[in-house]
Amino acid sequence: MRGLRSGIACLAALLAGSVAAAAPTTSNLAREKNWAEQVVDSVVVGEPVWLQNRGHKFLSLYAPPAENSSMAIVLLHGRGVHPAWGFIDRLRGDLADAGYHTLSLQLPILAADAPFGSYGPTQPEAFERVNAGILYLRKYKGVQRVVLLGHSSGANTATGHAARHPQTGVVGVVAIGAATYPNVHDLMLPAQQLRQVRAAVLDISGSNDLQEVTSHNKERRNAARTGKVDFTAVQIAGADHFYTDHYEQLRAQIVAWLGRFKAK
Repeated sequence: MRGLRSGIACLAALLAGSVAAAAPTTSNLAREKNWAEQVVDSVVVGEPVWLQNRGHKFLSLYAPPAENSSMAIVLLHGRGVHPAWGFIDRLRGDLADAGYHTLSLQLPILAADAPFGSYGPTQPEAFERVNAGILYLRKYKGVQRVVLLGHSSGANTATGHAARHPQTGVVGVVAIGAATYPNVHDLMLPAQQLRQVRAAVLDISGSNDLQEVTSHNKERRNAARTGKVDFTAVQIAGADHFYTDHYEQLRAQIVAWLGRFKAK
């Protein structure tokens, strides 16, 4: 309980610092509003939860665990979409059924045609939203351990947050399809961030994934080795970047890896 209280105090201090700085949002709020209106009306699993950062509310989707649990998975979507997107939405329900609190966050988004590299400046705000989500889970749901799970640019957010905010107590990162593009912000380079991560990492890619993912698989492994990271790499045969027709294999790998935390 003392650890939970200290974690809440730490996160509250981080959020207070970001509020005090009063940094402007990097997100396209009109697009966020449009997504939120569509998502809220179609939620079947769990419930919408509105969190706040940089002076405005943003959407998250919470689902309770099927059994008593003090562990949560925070899900982070990819570029330009929303917390109920594709397999992220399926995972937030299936992982709740597997016994974890789940919270899927709306991350900052840009124009629909914004390139991957342009998301670098949004990462600090994305980290703040992750902190807000963790604080909500610790304060209102009694969560003690958190794993970040992200896809594509969300995988970079998960890895970057774990590297830059170790004080938040994240115990694991699931990075699905972590991509590396040339000439981008350091926060969009997963291998560079991996060297600083102290949480356990599950790195998942598909054999038919984007070249920007598969051609850097070895680089990410080597970075993790350099940083002495507890690192597991899995490649799912036949899977593309969106795990079309391979969702069950993706889910099974994640659930199996998460089992290491239940045993502790």
